[in-house]
Order: sequence, then structure tokens, then C-alpha cells
Amino acid sequence: MLMGKQCTYCGPMMQILTDLMKAGELGECRIVNIEDNPELARQLGVRSVPWLQIGPFELLGSRSRQEISLWLARASSFEGLTEYLDEVLAEGNISYANKLIQRHPQALENVITLMADPEAKINVRLGVGVIIEEMAESEAFKAVVPRLIEYLSSKDARIRGDACHYLSLTKDRGAAAFIEKLLTDDSEEVREIAQDSLDDLLAEKVD
Repeated sequence: MLMGKQCTYCGPMMQILTDLMKAGELGECRIVNIEDNPELARQLGVRSVPWLQIGPFELLGSRSRQEISLWLARASSFEGLTEYLDEVLAEGNISYANKLIQRHPQALENVITLMADPEAKINVRLGVGVIIEEMAESEAFKAVVPRLIEYLSSKDARIRGDACHYLSLTKDRGAAAFIEKLLTDDSEEVREIAQDSLDDLLAEKVD
């Protein structure tokens, strides 16, 4: 946890963490005063306190004991990571999501899970799009390409269209055979996305 001497919310947060340690829910906790150690705050990109890191999660601002306990429980599960990404993207904190993915590339699996959530909020969908656009041509993204191909057969037209578009962003011409199947999709919008995706994919110059 990063805290400051003038921070109104830091004292109560520190007490919560102490109580959680006494209760056995938390094994250890490091608390750093950023006024004494400003370099650490700069390294972590933290501009305000209280700031708390639990496993892969960065939590900004005051949190209740119930919230902190929830994130402690989520820290070791796939679902917990998905819920974290859903929360930070819903708040528009794409930089937090990107930072996590840079440290834990396997979190791209969670990003694809959010892409395929028919109830995802618009901010989450937009954030997912930004992340995939940045990562689509990376080596790490290859691990989730099979899932995108799988979602080309989703019952949800929006998910089929998104999977098609994101698959084309990989610039892998091998994806064309999968995208071509959507040229006869029941949805006119999906057919248009498939055609645009193919055009973009096959227009790439070969060195």
C-alpha cells in the first residue's frame, strides 16, 4: 500500500489491512509513505493515494474492508482477473488494464472473455477494442487466436462481428479462410464486417 501523511483515507485503509492480517485473511503487507519514498510512486506510476496492490490488481482510492476482502479472494482466480478488468475498463482506466497485461500476458484470455460477454458495458467493449488493437500483432496474442476463431460461430451476431474484426487485426492471412465463412452469415452487418476484414487482411503487402 502507498500512503501519504496528509491523506484522509489512508489511516482507515491501514487499519483495515491490519485487521485483515490479524484475522488471517492477509499474510503480509508492505506500507510505504510516498513522501519518504517518492521514487517508488514514480516507478509504479501512482499519482494519488491511497493506492493498494493485491496480487495482479491495482486498486486506487479508498476501499472498504468488504471490498478488500473480495479482491483478496479474487486474486488467485481466472474469474477474479476478469472481474478486475471489467471494473477498470468500465471506469475508463485502460492504462491499468494495459499495465496488468504487460506483466501478465495470459490476461489476454480474460480480455477475450469480456469481448464475448453479451452484457458487457459499452466502456468495457471500447476498452477491449483498444487493448486488442494494440496487442493483435504481438506474439502473446497468438495464444488467444483459437478463441477468436471459436467465437466466429457465436449465436450472438455482435460477438461474431467483433471476433471477425479482431481476427483480421492479427494480419495473419491464414485467418482469411475462417473469415470467408461469414460472407454468407445471416446478419447483414456481420457480412459487411467480414468483407471489410478480408479486404484489409488481403490488402496487406507481402515483402
